[in-house]
Amino acid sequence: MNGKVPEDVWPMPVVKKNKTNKESTGYPTQKPLALLERIVKASSNVGDIVLDPFAGCATTPIAAERLGRQWIGMDIWEGAHEIVLQRLQSEGLATPDGDGGRLLTFGDVHYSTAPPVRSDDNQVASPNLKLKKQRPEPPGPKMSRDEMIRELIEEDCMMCQGCYREFDDPLYFELDHKQPRSDGGWNHITNRVLLCSPCNRIKSNKLTLSGLRDRNRELRRMA
Repeated sequence: MNGKVPEDVWPMPVVKKNKTNKESTGYPTQKPLALLERIVKASSNVGDIVLDPFAGCATTPIAAERLGRQWIGMDIWEGAHEIVLQRLQSEGLATPDGDGGRLLTFGDVHYSTAPPVRSDDNQVASPNLKLKKQRPEPPGPKMSRDEMIRELIEEDCMMCQGCYREFDDPLYFELDHKQPRSDGGWNHITNRVLLCSPCNRIKSNKLTLSGLRDRNRELRRMA
């Protein structure tokens, strides 16, 4: 109301470990509570269930609890359960069992290490999605990454095969797949190529090697 339409880019700064920052838990990828509250508000209603399959330091459960949602947090980190309880208490949302007078007691937070039981008869989530099978690689001993880099340097000299620029140090090269793994390409050296870092970013897993060279010609990046 009387404001502007929310922008389509949301800043996601990591909460840095800082003694003066009361929100910080020291978790390496902790997100701001205000950000998760915005997401929960935008995508659920009061009383809904919010699921976070990567709960980490419990920012999503805290946001959901503050906004009157039910929540489920999942994580492979064993400390996730304990930090949920700590943050609920520090936010004034829960107290240890028996203290009463709050929204939650610790007994209201159910904790389980048992894997969930599937109830869908193991149906495929996306039956229309055709998964690409990896082709069997040629027979013979598998080469290590360093061995492939050395052999490719001997074959192509110190030259990026995407833009044909020459370099004086192997550290400028990245070992890439000619045919992306997502398209069924194998790890064998016959499908590997040395690219400089900018070429590797442009190619990603979307372009073939020929497509990369065409793109570099369009960008006037060819040596």
